[in-house]
Amino acid sequence: MPETAGTQNSAIEEIYLVFSIFGRQYAFPAKIIGEVSKCDPLYSLPLLPSYVLGFINRYSIPYALFDTGILLSQMPGPRNEALVIIGEIDHVAFSIEKVTGIASIGSDKLRDVKTGADKLSSAVYTSFTWNNDDVYVLDIRRILARIANEAVQ
Repeated sequence: MPETAGTQNSAIEEIYLVFSIFGRQYAFPAKIIGEVSKCDPLYSLPLLPSYVLGFINRYSIPYALFDTGILLSQMPGPRNEALVIIGEIDHVAFSIEKVTGIASIGSDKLRDVKTGADKLSSAVYTSFTWNNDDVYVLDIRRILARIANEAVQ
C-alpha cells in the first residue's frame, strides 16, 4: 500500500560529523563545520586558560583553537586535527583526535542526555547509537557560553 502524507515517517534526518577523543565518540552537526584541518602551525598566546591552545591560521584568518579534551574531561586531548566552526560563531576551532565518520541520524533516533554538574554533561545535548557505539552530540552554544562565563570569573 503506498504511503500517504499521514503515514510517512516524520523523523527529520540530520548529518553529524563524528570524531573521537580518548577513544570516545562525539559529534557536531555537520552544518556548523567549515573544514577539518591540521593543527599546525599553532601560535601560542600567553596568559590564556589551559583549554585555549592558541590560534591556527586558516586562509589568513586566525581561529582560536580550544583543547576539546580539557573542555570535556579536564585532561589535555590529542591535537591531531582541528574542526573549524562556521556560521554564527566566527573564528573558533576545536582540537580532536580524528574524524571517524559522517552519520545521518533521524530525530527519532536521538536520546535525551541527563545534565549534571560535570563539564561533559553540560556540553552534551543529545546522543545516538552509531556503528554499535554511543555518540555524544556537543552543543556549541553551551560550550561557548561556559567558556565566556569562565572568562569573566
